Amino acid sequence: MLGTTLTFSHVVSLQPLSDRVYRECQSNGSWAPRGNYSQCTEIIILRKSKVHYQVAVIINYLGHCISLGALLLAFTLFMRLRSIRCLRNIIHWNLISAFILRNATWFIVQLTMNPAVTESNQVWCRLVTAAYNYFHVTNFFWMFGEGCYLHTAIVLTYSTDKLRKWMFICIGWGIPFPIIVAWAFGKLYYDNEKCWFGKKAGIYTDYIYQGPMILVLLVNFVFLFNIVRILMTKLRASTSSETIQYRKAVKATLVLLPLLGITYMLFFVNPGGEDEVAQIVFIYFNSILESFQNIYLSVYLSDCVQVRSAVRKRWIRWQDRHSIQSRVVRATSLPTSPSRVSFHSIKHSSNL
Repeated sequence: MLGTTLTFSHVVSLQPLSDRVYRECQSNGSWAPRGNYSQCTEIIILRKSKVHYQVAVIINYLGHCISLGALLLAFTLFMRLRSIRCLRNIIHWNLISAFILRNATWFIVQLTMNPAVTESNQVWCRLVTAAYNYFHVTNFFWMFGEGCYLHTAIVLTYSTDKLRKWMFICIGWGIPFPIIVAWAFGKLYYDNEKCWFGKKAGIYTDYIYQGPMILVLLVNFVFLFNIVRILMTKLRASTSSETIQYRKAVKATLVLLPLLGITYMLFFVNPGGEDEVAQIVFIYFNSILESFQNIYLSVYLSDCVQVRSAVRKRWIRWQDRHSIQSRVVRATSLPTSPSRVSFHSIKHSSNL
């Protein structure tokens, strides 16, 4: 029995490198006191990875909660301020609505999906997945609408009066619908399992909706390049210093990056592989940027010049109305003074 080994496959809950842990048979015919785990990943690494994933989940929940609150506040603001309902702000409003619906369906997915549900593959859970992916795609197409409007107004120098609201509604809400329908049929016939989450090896049905999203990002990147190019040309023609010009250009670029969805390119591809550090960095970067960037968008859209001006006017109007009402209330609640009583009495007596 010298040199023979005893192998146990899938021992404990380790993530093995070769699915093997073995114990040697010694020269005296007895087994070695301990098994050899050299071909398995160390348990401390797995525990660290599990902790990182748990922290990423907490970051995701926190970011989506804060983002949803900020988006709802911005949505209410745009809904109440009717004086600013131009085409550009209508596009902003619909973009905010798409982000709200996506965040809401994200919470539904997190609260309803579990291993038992995904294994059952019921109709309702597949519909939830389809709804989440639909609103995910609408986010990108409304960002494409933002890029179309800005590119038309700044680069093409066309009159934005020729643009119509129904065009952007068709782009933002209409085009994603047949894309998701086609994806659903592909899932139904080729990958109909696990509530349509994930994908089988060799099955590429998810690219039916991911492909248009990638295309939107590439087109918006071209839009951004042209907008910044025109902006730099105009800044160079101005009398301001070169430092101020570059500051304005950088500021405009940083503002437009999340508005046009360019930041999604930063975590669109998972690094994969066996590099644990790269995986951890990707997990945290993805969680923070994807869940918290909606806060920046809602603050930026709610802080534009038109919105601030409308809010300021409404606040001044409310203060004036409140002060007038206060003066009226004070005047009606004052008791009649003695001098006023004597005057009326004297006038009454004189008439007699």
